[in-house]
Parts: sequence; C-alpha cells; structure tokens
Amino acid sequence: MKVWTNDLSIGNAQIDREHMRLIEIYNELVEIIKFKKERKDFSNILSKMTEYALIHFKGEEKYMKELSYPKFAEHKNHHKDYILKVSKYNMEISGANPPVPEDIIKFLDKWWINHILIIDRDYENYKKSIKSNLIYRSFDIFRSL
Repeated sequence: MKVWTNDLSIGNAQIDREHMRLIEIYNELVEIIKFKKERKDFSNILSKMTEYALIHFKGEEKYMKELSYPKFAEHKNHHKDYILKVSKYNMEISGANPPVPEDIIKFLDKWWINHILIIDRDYENYKKSIKSNLIYRSFDIFRSL
C-alpha cells in the first residue's frame, strides 16, 4: 500500500489531488493481489487506472503547452510510453501467459513515484521560475472516476 505524504506534492494542489487519486487506484490493485482476487478484477482496476491516467495526462499536457514548457515533447513521450506499457500488460493479463501482477505493481510504483517526484515536479518548478500565474484546470470527468 502506498500512502500519500507531502513529500509527493509537486506544489500544485489540483495536480496533487489527481496524483492522490491515482495512488488510491494503485492501492486498489494492491488489495486485489492481497486478497487473491481474479485476474479479471485486476484487469478492470488497471483499466480504470489507465483511463484516469489518460485524462490526467491530457490535462497536464494542456497545462505544459500553455506554460511553453521546454521539455513538453519529452514529457508527452513519457506519458505515451506509460500508456503503451500498461495497455500491453492489460491485454496480456487475460492471455495464456499473463504477467505476474506483483511485477505490474512494481512497475507502477516505480513509474509513478519517478513521474511525480522528478518529471512532474520539474514543470511546476519551471512555472515558478518564469513566475507564471497560470492555473491548472482539471477535466470534470475526474469527479466520476
């Protein structure tokens, strides 16, 4: 289980709330493993996490573009690589030779911590360095996920 701490904050309350929600979904995956539920249950939650991440990434990318963030293309590629990797995991879960759920959890843990602490924190630091007053606006769909 992962617990949100202020150490994970990038200094933007709205983006931090979205990251908290992603960690909540991550913890749902951990619970599925802990209680030895079916692969289908794991796949459903992984899909939910992917859907949420896609929307979160779209918001981040819009925000970074509005900031004229110089590492925008690199950051966007980071998002794309994540989605491709997790989608592949999800397709393989129902196959004959599925990935080990604990391996997926390890990947997600490492990826999200790196993404939040280094990759996302960098664009927020850039925003501060240029003294921008731009406000991040999330998409309303977040309320239902």
